[in-house]
Amino acid sequence: MNQLKEAEKKATLIVQEARKARGDRMKEAKSEAEKIIANYRAEMEATYQVALAKSNSTSGTAGSELEASTNSGIKDMQNEYEKKKQAVEKMLIQLVLKVDTTVPKQRIE
Repeated sequence: MNQLKEAEKKATLIVQEARKARGDRMKEAKSEAEKIIANYRAEMEATYQVALAKSNSTSGTAGSELEASTNSGIKDMQNEYEKKKQAVEKMLIQLVLKVDTTVPKQRIE
């Protein structure tokens, strides 16, 4: 009977040691996984920052090109306005002054 109790105690100790070892391995694996994740995150962040910097420098050039194009378009429109301004004013004045003073037949009767 004593032999059976001792075997049971040894089995309990072995199970406890195995559980403890498993817990230690899990903690180790978790810390190693966190290190890998942190390294990957840092690598992706660096890649993102490089892409963002490249995008910002490109958009600055594109922005200045767009602004130059817009200013050129505005100047063209202002020149067209100045060219056609007098003709449009003349046409509007003629239309305003062109009044038919004849009385319609329906009104005369």
